[in-house]
This record gives sequence, C-alpha cells and structure tokens, in this order.
Amino acid sequence: MDLLIEFILELILEGSIEVSSNKKVPKWIRYPMTIIITIIFLTIIIAIFLLGLHISKESIALSIALIICSIALLIGCIKKFKQVYIEKKGSNDDNYN
Repeated sequence: MDLLIEFILELILEGSIEVSSNKKVPKWIRYPMTIIITIIFLTIIIAIFLLGLHISKESIALSIALIICSIALLIGCIKKFKQVYIEKKGSNDDNYN
C-alpha cells in the first residue's frame, strides 16, 4: 500500500513539474500547476522550519539542524525553480529567433 501511495504521489509531482515547464501546454493549465507545486514544497519547508523552532526548548542541536536543513531546502528549491522555469524560458526564446 505504501508503494502504491508513493508511486501515485511521485507520478503527480513529476507529471506536474513536466507539464508546468512545457510550453505546448496552455498557460491556464501550466500556471496553476506551478502554483500548486510551489505551495506543496513551501509547506514542507515551512513545516520543517517551524518544527525546528518548536524543538528548540528540548534539543538545541536538533533544532539548529532542522533550521539549517529547511534553509538549505529553500535555497535548493529556489535554484531548481530558476533552472527549470527561468533558464528554460530563455533557451526556448533563443530557439524561436
């Protein structure tokens, strides 16, 4: 059952990322997909950050590790977003000229 849930979620996320970065798909489908993916990733990152803040009373080392992890995830997501959406947009514009 866990494998099935993992497969379905992976299919949805990977499919959404591919569809949202494909220029052939209409904008009214791409933009909501991009927003949904962004919200999902930001929710996870914020949850890890808040967990780090909440745990600070009990274990400062774990708290710092979780906060650093959430910051690293945020930086990685920003870099990936820039790579997939912004740089890909620039390379597609070059193909049309």
